[in-house]
Amino acid sequence: MERTPELSNETGGPREWIERAERRSLQLPLRYKVKGQKDWSTGVTVNVSESGILFASEVMLEIDTVLEITFQTSGPLLLSSSSRLAQVVRRILNNWPETRPAFAARFHS
Repeated sequence: MERTPELSNETGGPREWIERAERRSLQLPLRYKVKGQKDWSTGVTVNVSESGILFASEVMLEIDTVLEITFQTSGPLLLSSSSRLAQVVRRILNNWPETRPAFAARFHS
């Protein structure tokens, strides 16, 4: 399907259409850590796709932060393939009753 570029509200220039992978609603506990750090934080998935993940967490993350994500909730990693690298591309600050921020992260290949 071909899409016509939309005009950007910010610059008035054309915006590139990006095809998005199908998202699957899925609530699973996960652990993640900032690449290069040793301490894990916890979160929960909101949805997952082939290209990335949307998850909620208590910890505020910056855009472009590279994470190591695993769906195991405790213990050492069972398999090297049980974790994925991902880069934070968007933050969502939620309102009551869900007050935890959510983060969209794109999987690295």
